[in-house]
Order: sequence, then C-alpha cells, then structure tokens
Amino acid sequence: MQFKKRHNFNHPVLKNPPVIEAIFEIRWNVWDNGDRSRPNQLIDKKFKFFPAMFYEKIKGIYPEVEVHPNARVPDEMDIFLPRYRFRKQKNMYPLIQIGPGVLTVNFDKNFTQEKFFNTCVEVLNNLFVILPEIKINETILHYIDGFEFDYENNNAFDFLGKNLRTHFNFSPELFEATNINPIPKKFHLESSFIVNEPKGFFMCQIRSGIKKPEETKILLMDTVFRSGGDYKPLKGKLDEWILKADDLIHKWFLKMIEKIKEEFE
Repeated sequence: MQFKKRHNFNHPVLKNPPVIEAIFEIRWNVWDNGDRSRPNQLIDKKFKFFPAMFYEKIKGIYPEVEVHPNARVPDEMDIFLPRYRFRKQKNMYPLIQIGPGVLTVNFDKNFTQEKFFNTCVEVLNNLFVILPEIKINETILHYIDGFEFDYENNNAFDFLGKNLRTHFNFSPELFEATNINPIPKKFHLESSFIVNEPKGFFMCQIRSGIKKPEETKILLMDTVFRSGGDYKPLKGKLDEWILKADDLIHKWFLKMIEKIKEEFE
C-alpha cells in the first residue's frame, strides 16, 4: 500500500498564519481485544524493533533523533505516548514522533496544507512497510492557533464575538449583583460535535494562554477532528481521511477568522 502525494489544495495559503502547531496522529491496537489488564496479551511486541527499523527508513530525510524521557517507561505501562522523535535538523519542524501504538506528524508556523499532507503520506508509507498488519484504533487531526490579545485588560468574550464568530458571555446582572469584574482573567470554552462526513467527532476549544519565550498573552484555539471506534477510517483510505478532515477544519477556521483574515494574508 502506497499513498500518493498531492498538490491540488484549494484553500488559500496565508503568509502569516496564526497556527502554532498542526498535528496528525494515528493510534493502533496494542492489546488483544483491547484488554490492557492482561500484560501477556501485549500484541505490539514489534515496537522493541520498530524505532530502529523506522529510523532506517527515514534517516535520509530525518537524521536527527531524540529519545523522550518517557522512553524508560515499560511499554505495557504507558501506550500511545511518543518515545522517539525524528527531525530534519535539531529543534526544527517538521517533527515525527513514535511510541507504542502511536505515530504523530507535527508542523509549526511554516505549515502549508500541501507540506503537511505530503509529509503525512510519506511517513505513513514507511510505517506500513514496517508494520503492515496493524489495526487502526483512532486517527486525530489537531490544529493549535494563537491570537495575540491582552485578556487581562480587555474583555476576551467581546473579542470572540466581534472577530471569531463565537458568542459567549455571562449576564451583566450577575456582575452587578456581586461587584465582580466582568473581564475574565482566565477562561476555557469547549464544545464537541458529531460529524457525518467524514464520520467522527469535531471539537473546538478556546482558552487563555501565554506565548513563550516572549510571555505574550494570547487566545489559544484548538480545533480537533478524531475518528475512532465505529468511525475509524479504513487503513487503505487514510489519505482520503486526512484530506477530508483537513478540509473540514480549514473551512471552520477560515469562516471563524473571516473578519480578521487580512491580518494573516
């Protein structure tokens, strides 16, 4: 099975996108019948050899290797957590991560849909050469965007309503009755929705945060699409899943920022 790279992406490429990180993650079954209470039924035994075999496949493009601290944890105690990282250059993106039952592709602000998709395809092709029999548990596409905003001195809920098509607030009467300052110092909004095509679950989360090392106050927005259980994609159609999931998140994101889009063009 070999997925093909693609170059026909319709969404505009922003010159200064607010994206902090874009992440594709695939998880596969590690335990027989999903029963992790029986260590002797660990089925991802190949993981002990997988990192070295995977590195041999990708070292021509991703020669930099990092061993994550949790690599010391026994496989059966902590699955779905990356143990090894691979990069083209030290501390640079894209970043490829692997662990027992998990592989991720991470991009930073130098992201484009084309680079992201083609890197995912490239990495998946190598994964399935080494582990052709794995059974998909879940696939996840996750974007983290950041909007600079001083939420300690300005009302973030007003910003969301005026700029990001997201309306939320508490009744003014609550603040009048309690003498509480109506400007939230911290906040965390989250909603999840069922998606019919591709089948899965979409989550949008908006929260206050800090951008380092500048310590700049920002509004963080996570948009996540995940398919698992009865909704998990077929292994042979993973490239189609990535395209559709990415298109869905982009449509949501571009509609949200429509009023302030020129800031990123």
